Order: sequence, then C-alpha cells, then structure tokens
Amino acid sequence: MPTTKQKPSVRLMDTTLRDGEQTPDVCFSGEEKLAIARLLLEQVKVDRIEIGSALVSPAEQRAAQRIADWARAEDRLSQIEVLGFANGERSVGWVKGAGVERMNLLVKGSERHCRLQLGLSPEEHAQEVRRTLQAAERAQVEVSGAYLEDWSRGMQESPAYVGAIVEALSALGVRRIYLADTLGVLGPELVLRYVRRMRRDFPRLSFEFHAHNDYGLATANCLAAVRAGAEGLHTTVNGLGERAGNACLAQVAVALRDHAGRATLIDETRLPELSELVAVASGYPVGHNEPIVGSNVFTQTAGIHADGDSKAGLYQSSLAPERFERRRQYALGKLSGRASLALHLAEIGVSLTPDEHAELRQHVVALSEKKQPVRRSDLQRWLDPAVLR
Repeated sequence: MPTTKQKPSVRLMDTTLRDGEQTPDVCFSGEEKLAIARLLLEQVKVDRIEIGSALVSPAEQRAAQRIADWARAEDRLSQIEVLGFANGERSVGWVKGAGVERMNLLVKGSERHCRLQLGLSPEEHAQEVRRTLQAAERAQVEVSGAYLEDWSRGMQESPAYVGAIVEALSALGVRRIYLADTLGVLGPELVLRYVRRMRRDFPRLSFEFHAHNDYGLATANCLAAVRAGAEGLHTTVNGLGERAGNACLAQVAVALRDHAGRATLIDETRLPELSELVAVASGYPVGHNEPIVGSNVFTQTAGIHADGDSKAGLYQSSLAPERFERRRQYALGKLSGRASLALHLAEIGVSLTPDEHAELRQHVVALSEKKQPVRRSDLQRWLDPAVLR
C-alpha cells in the first residue's frame, strides 16, 4: 500500500446534508440531519460538513440551528458550514439566525451563468459579491470559501472571466476557492490541466475541488485534482446528489490512500455504518456492487478465486474487508468450485468424503441453475446431523 507519510493530507468537506439532499425525493428530517452530522464529525472524522442552503425554509433553518447548538456544545462549530448566495445581507442574516458562523458563498464561475442566469454583467456580479462579503464581515460570519459554480465550463468557454472573478475574490480577502465541475463534464486530463492553471495563476490561494459524477469519473477527477495541487475535496455519502450524484466519500477517501498516497482523517471502519444510516434516511438503498460499502464487494463467486485464496490469498488485494470491519465471503452457486464448498464446510465444522463432497456440489449447482439462492444455512439443513461435529 502506498505510504502517506511524505505527502500533506487532503481536507474533506462532506456536503451530504446540502448537495446530497438535492437527490430527487430526498428530504432529511432535523433528527436525521443531526444524526448524520454527528457520525460524520465524531466517528468518520471528515474535516468539515456543509449542512444546508440559506433561505430554503424555516424548517431548514431550525435544522441548521439544531446542528449548530450541538456543534457549539462540542466545540465543533468551526466544522459547520452553510451555502449562501451573493445577495447582500439576506443569506448572511439567515446563516447568522441559524447560529452558524461559517458560510460558503456561491459565485458564478462561468460568464454564461453570470449573464444568462443572473442577468448581470461580470462587473455587476462582482459588486453583489462585494456587498455580501461586507455584510458577512459586519455580521461576524466567516466566509469559509467561495464556490465557482460551473467553473469547469468557465475554463473551457470563458477563462478570462474565471481569472477576473478569482482576482476580485482574492482582492476582497477570500483565500479558499471551490472549483466546481457542476455538470460533471470534465475528465481527469482536463481536471489536471485546469487545476494546475489555477494554482499557477493564483499561488497564494487554496483550492478545493467539487466533483459531480455524470460520466462516472468523479473519483478519478478527485485524484487528478489532488495531483494538480488541490488541497481539499468535496464529497457526499453514497454519492448522493443531483443527476448522477457527487463524488462518493468512501470511494474518494480510500482511493486517496491507496492510489495517491495521501492521508485523510477518515476512520475507514465507520464508513459502512455511515453508508447504512444515510441509505435509510434518504430512502436510496446502496447498490450491491457499490465499492467499499456494497453488500457483495468482498464476496468471491468463481471457484477459481476461492481455490487461489485458500492456497495463498492469490485473489486478495490491499482493499481488504478488514479495513472496514467486514469479512471476505465466498458465494455458493453453479460457479462454486470444490474450494468454495470446502471453505463453507470448514466454517460449520463438517467433514465429507470426496464422493459426498461431489454429490453436495452437484446439488448446489442444480439449485443455482433453477435460480434458487444457496446459503450456508442450507448446507447445514441438507446434511445429516450425524456428520456435524
């Protein structure tokens, strides 16, 4: 496994309670938000969480207040952030009223969005950003960072605009910029190129990358961003989010460690528990083949795999289930070989003759071909109790 000792750690800001809630039909209750926030910060140990958006509703503000009250009592208020908008005192007042002290400011990262959505010139938008930052300073609300919404297409279509808005943010005292691939249009090569360009042009600023997964490249893009010099990444639990979702916390944290040699604060053993909590609260079950947390991702089915593992661990890798307090398993079915069946029999303390073993395997195959699942408990039921030790 790559070492993480020689490279700086990567900050992870989880936005499940904000961007993740943009998944269709997902609406976390106040109790669910607090439970997820606590698990993220206390047990999983992400650096920061974004808990909602300003101005959504009174219920949203009450939920934010509840999390803020808990965070203040636990000396974690600096880890709580809310998304605000460039609208002068409105977002700032909402955040302050929720008892939150840190706001992330949404800024248009492409000229297309600035002119066509806001109906503003770049200069007019910059003025609105300035008014909002001044309001935040008066209210003693810290602007943790500024999102460049649609930054990826801004770099493709209007890089001069991107440079100008970042220059304006820097002049106004913003030191952390969030580079948002809002529509998930980039691949790793372009992420590498564009993040490097931002680092080159603004060496005194800190950059974090915000990936979406429309092409299934969010994790790969996060690795590319870190390679290019991004100091932080944004994630959601189970990859929740609009359309194809955001970068998945579990996948990003583990890939950073194994493929980039970069440390995070994440406690990997708590990732399955967090995934299950969010799956239940969101109503979106985790896919059986979801990396790290899926029910089948540490299950081998082919008999050749069980044979190789039983002899020398030949089909195991650094992605070991024990890292996540899980166990490697071997499925029973028509592809199960002698080794698979032998492993199960050993677990239940059963010894069979070669002929008995072959007969039992034929029975397993026959049932599997009828699309009937076979479990270890079935073996115990089929076998004569006299052979059980």
